[in-house]
Amino acid sequence: MSKRVKTRMQQKNKIRNRRFIIAVVGVIAVIASVLVIRQSNESAEDIIVVNKDVPSYADNRALGSIEAPILIQDFSNFPCPHCRSLAMDTLPLIKDLFIESGLVRYEYHYATFDQSVGRFAAEAAECANQQQMFWPYHDMLFANQIGTKDQFSEERLLDFAKELDIDLAQFRTCLLEGESTEAVEKDAVLALEMGVRATPTLFINGEMFEGAQSFEMYKEIIESNLEKK
Repeated sequence: MSKRVKTRMQQKNKIRNRRFIIAVVGVIAVIASVLVIRQSNESAEDIIVVNKDVPSYADNRALGSIEAPILIQDFSNFPCPHCRSLAMDTLPLIKDLFIESGLVRYEYHYATFDQSVGRFAAEAAECANQQQMFWPYHDMLFANQIGTKDQFSEERLLDFAKELDIDLAQFRTCLLEGESTEAVEKDAVLALEMGVRATPTLFINGEMFEGAQSFEMYKEIIESNLEKK
């Protein structure tokens, strides 16, 4: 085989390999695009439904007796994955062991750090609160946290309200006309005053605990405070 022929074959192989790589990259790009589109177009049919019942011991954005010896103040943000863990995994255990028995009062506060997605979700939750449906809506937001930019779009926030049988006309007016903005802003001021820098941040009888901790840790802290009473 002459040197010239050999060189031509090598060039053809290089071109063939380059085309193959371009084709593979193109296929990967298409697959990625499809996945993004599917993820960002979550519809009402994809909503995870939660219990619509409001706990008998609910008091607006608080759970438990005002006379409980232990006060827990929870500063959370609905797009925050660690806040979801606290709300979905740990809070139910605190409810069962301490809130229902009257030992703990648990207050939820909005801490969005003026992040647009979290703020809009917080305003929606406050609109649900105006219809005494804060806790089911709180659970709906965390249960349907999917990590996309439009996870708490206007459409999905309205779908959540619809799934919970919330008066949709009243909810829509509240959300789109900013009727819940003041409550969210008040919590932002409170978070700043109390030195909240991350979510979730819990205050147990005034003592700060940053980040989602294990239930066992919270249990130990609550019991330690109860012993002091």
